[in-house]
Amino acid sequence: MIDEARVAFGGMAAIPKRAMNCERTLIGAAFDTETLERACTALEKDFTPLTDFRASREYRLLVAQNLLRKCFLEQHAPKTETRVTAYV
Repeated sequence: MIDEARVAFGGMAAIPKRAMNCERTLIGAAFDTETLERACTALEKDFTPLTDFRASREYRLLVAQNLLRKCFLEQHAPKTETRVTAYV
């Protein structure tokens, strides 16, 4: 069960902002895939990202959702590689 959650993103609004709907979805729920996907959907209510020359609205939202998924994977399967490492 998730007792407390703080989720915030930069690059999604004029200034970095907390994702309050996402946090409310997480608090009091089990940290499982169902809760994770509900939290990802809640991000759509938290942010209305702009499309500009750096990234589209859809891309920014997808990246934010995937960062939540990455957090979930790192908590549930800590030995799973979630980063690409280049060895020279």
